[in-house]
Amino acid sequence: MSWERSGIAPFTATVPPGTYPLTLALVEWPQDRRVAAAKLAIRDETVAAWEMALRPGQDPATLQEGEAFTIGVDVATIALFDTVALEAMAERTEEDPGSYYVAEADRPVELQDPASGANLIAFNIGWGDGGYPVWIGRTPGGAVACFVVDMAMLAPLPTPSGSPSSPKTAVSSRP
Repeated sequence: MSWERSGIAPFTATVPPGTYPLTLALVEWPQDRRVAAAKLAIRDETVAAWEMALRPGQDPATLQEGEAFTIGVDVATIALFDTVALEAMAERTEEDPGSYYVAEADRPVELQDPASGANLIAFNIGWGDGGYPVWIGRTPGGAVACFVVDMAMLAPLPTPSGSPSSPKTAVSSRP
């Protein structure tokens, strides 16, 4: 299965294969915890500029003010992985859909593709299903420093169970 057939296209900005830490920023209420953002750090350098992550054929000039290209989310879970693992992970989804089940926001699930050595990290997100933008942080020299998925948790949306209380934040890191 290629990404063209799957409908899942990789971003046009690429990075070399490697091991990169993923940090989840959490928003927490007394009875609930959700991932507000996820950062995949590529370089430990200052971010000098931000840009929208794009897939082939996407043009930011076609967007209206306040719009962004997004990644689609179903079952309130995002899975980040290298495209070399797409076929193996798609097969795994069909064979064992429960393998991606994430029980708690601060406990992502990591799966390995034995053939390529690539991994997949799945985690619950923001307010649930929908579309969420991905941003690329660039170093002063233009290299990719990080990818950030924004779950729109800081937008004026209703709090869980209608709670008017303000959330406190926490950070969980997964190397």
